[in-house]
Amino acid sequence: MFKKSLINTLGVGLLLLLASSCKTTCKDTLYELKELSMVPRTSQGSGNSIWYNDDALPIDRLIVNIKMVKPVQVLFNPSPDCPVVYKNTNPVTSFELISNEDFNDNYPAGSDLFELTAFTDLTQSYTKEEFVDNFVNESNFGTFYFTFTEGPEIAEMHSLKIRARFQDGSTIQSSIIPVLLTPLLPQ
Repeated sequence: MFKKSLINTLGVGLLLLLASSCKTTCKDTLYELKELSMVPRTSQGSGNSIWYNDDALPIDRLIVNIKMVKPVQVLFNPSPDCPVVYKNTNPVTSFELISNEDFNDNYPAGSDLFELTAFTDLTQSYTKEEFVDNFVNESNFGTFYFTFTEGPEIAEMHSLKIRARFQDGSTIQSSIIPVLLTPLLPQ
């Protein structure tokens, strides 16, 4: 009886050892968001036409290119069983677009204007949460765009900057860009 129990125990142990040794341990490729910048463009030319404030174009013609510098900290060579997964080593917890001017009564100077935008890769739109979760914190994409979903109350030259706060409490911000935000033209 003891011999049979020992053989069963050894058999189960060998089976567990084989099962665990065949399992592939996948690791994520880790990066850190180091720098942010913005470039205002017009919606003509697939977001690549230069935006001139002197043209006084309405806000629905503005598309802003966000550039993110994301150097890889740890690059894992995945096995065929492991999909490539990118993770921000210090995830962004807050992502804001700040202006020095009032946008409207609900969004005075210093408010987060990303509440009034849609993020896009030029093929589809994303919410702010989708953008931060899937493109800032979990991808190696370094370029993205945003457009405003509302117009300002009056035409005003805005000094815009992006501010990102990280899980460890640190922040980075983009340089300031001056952009003339003009209400939509009456239809």
